[in-house]
Amino acid sequence: MVKDLWNYAAILACAAVLGYVIDATAWVMLAVAIGIIIWQLHCVNLIQQWLDNSSDTHLPEMDGLFYLLHKKLTKRNQQYSKRKKQLTAYLAQFRKAVSALPDAIVLIDANGKIEWANSHSAALLGIRWPEDASVRFKDLMRHPEMETLVSKPLKSDQVAEINSLAINDQTINIKSVPYSETTRMIIARDVSQLIKVNQLHTDFVANVSHELKTPLTVLKGYVEILQTAKDLPEKFIKPLEQMNLQSVRMQFIVSDLLYLAKLEDKGNIKPHQKVQVALLINTIIEAVQPLLDDKKHSITVEVDADAHVMGAETELHSAFSNLITNAIKYTQAEGKISVLWKQTSDGPVLTVKDNGFGIPSHHLSRLTQRFYRVDTDRSREGGGTGLGLAIVKHVLHRHNAELDIQSTEGTGSTFSCQFPPQTGKA
Repeated sequence: MVKDLWNYAAILACAAVLGYVIDATAWVMLAVAIGIIIWQLHCVNLIQQWLDNSSDTHLPEMDGLFYLLHKKLTKRNQQYSKRKKQLTAYLAQFRKAVSALPDAIVLIDANGKIEWANSHSAALLGIRWPEDASVRFKDLMRHPEMETLVSKPLKSDQVAEINSLAINDQTINIKSVPYSETTRMIIARDVSQLIKVNQLHTDFVANVSHELKTPLTVLKGYVEILQTAKDLPEKFIKPLEQMNLQSVRMQFIVSDLLYLAKLEDKGNIKPHQKVQVALLINTIIEAVQPLLDDKKHSITVEVDADAHVMGAETELHSAFSNLITNAIKYTQAEGKISVLWKQTSDGPVLTVKDNGFGIPSHHLSRLTQRFYRVDTDRSREGGGTGLGLAIVKHVLHRHNAELDIQSTEGTGSTFSCQFPPQTGKA
């Protein structure tokens, strides 16, 4: 830049000297200035032509500031071309990877129009690319759930399950997730086999539990008869006590398994009954009072009589009873337990808190699995079946509620049941 200014100043000085000699200083300097401007415009035109012709790799003939500018533009263009090639390669790899997935992937814009789809979309959803480009997704997927799926805010995840129109007994799980600020990704998966396997598992557990129920009843009856015999040898007393204890425990397990199978078989329930939870909690506290007295616990109960839930009272009784009973069992003697039922802006919440043994953090994610125990010996001593929290989870799921577990080892645990806002009426 400075060099160019000095060059132009030198040219204008020479023009001034020449104009002075011929007695036309102003005209000569004006002519030279116009020449400089024309040269500048010529250089700008050369750069413009070079930019318009992307295939031209030869540098235009120029020097000074325009030469430096051209070099920087060339370097920037080379970097852009390299980056473009990399992005093109990444895009090709992404499309190849997505095409290899067994799931159907569809990208739709903010208006619900198809922007791209992989090859599996044709088999699962009947969407063909590129034939269906710019077609509205819900026009091709004529299911009531699809209207809701694509009409929700772009930032939220939505999930739906539909029955395929092309294949009988085929269930497709469809999930909508944000892909960019203006695009959402539709992921579809055939879950028919998974549903069948889960149903077989549920049926198997239910059938086995049902078949075990009668033999256990007979076994327990005979054990009780033997225990009441007057001439029973002393060496059989303790074994029979253990047999009776284990048969009772097995009966509880079978009963809980049958109840779980019943919950799983029904799916989500419709809000058909207004449950007065405050009364329900008081009933549970009265029932567990002997356990409280036995361990000398102090319990605080706070309930909002106006907060209610639409659902099944017997199922909620089972879930809440499990939570309160667990708090009593897994809190050392003379512990403190609090039960809080209140209405919040997000819906009614039940909170059961204790200052018991607490649960290590790595166990929290698995607590609602069947038969999962943090401390096996302690659970068996307390008469637990390992199914209580699994029942709680399923009951809450059927009521569209969520279970939150917070616990610190050695400090205590807090179990919260968050219900959605209740709009139903009795």
